[in-house]
Amino acid sequence: MYMQNIDETAEVPFATPPSYKLSPGDVLHIQLVTHSPEISMAFNNPTGIQYFSQGRDESSLYLNGYTVNPSGFVQLPFLGEAQVKGLTIDEARSVIQEKTNAMYKDASVIVKLASFKVTVVGEVRRPGVIRNFNDNLNVFEAIAAVGDISENGDRQKVLVVRPTNQGNKTYRLNLADRSVLSSEAFYLLPNDVVIVEPIGNKVFQMNLPYLNLTLSSISTIILLYNFITRL
Repeated sequence: MYMQNIDETAEVPFATPPSYKLSPGDVLHIQLVTHSPEISMAFNNPTGIQYFSQGRDESSLYLNGYTVNPSGFVQLPFLGEAQVKGLTIDEARSVIQEKTNAMYKDASVIVKLASFKVTVVGEVRRPGVIRNFNDNLNVFEAIAAVGDISENGDRQKVLVVRPTNQGNKTYRLNLADRSVLSSEAFYLLPNDVVIVEPIGNKVFQMNLPYLNLTLSSISTIILLYNFITRL
């Protein structure tokens, strides 16, 4: 049902995982690791390690994380502001590491994106928002997370809507073809929306009541017209 034309003997090009650029509204998990427990405790949230690796509670991620403000900065305890808008996670870590080096000796900084979420809607079994706690997420993983495509979904018509600084960008994916592996949208980015469209006859069935109502209304109008003209 997926990638039906794939050839096991042939090499299939894979898409390169994209580097996400941070934008206002993103939430970062930032942790300072030092030889001094006092400094680490003063900088880090008490649940800094636990909430990210164990419970993964969304409210903890938001409350204990560092949100990129509309100007593109994160406000860090003792270190001040750090401009991270338009940077990758690795670049943001380097910027914060430089600020840390100026104040603390032998301190390491850990930066993770805590707000990697993707929305999957349409003809899937459990539409909803996926919280991703890995560096990358591909479209098959997203589809699997919502229980796969339903019997009314068209695997050849999957739309990915991606917000960018220039506006929304759309991609059409055919999950039944191996070309999906090399698509720019094979790896999803934070805030992407995946829409699985219905198969053709499902669209007709959905519109059938409206079609019947329209035909019934036309027939009624014709009957009334004939009745009036005979008077």
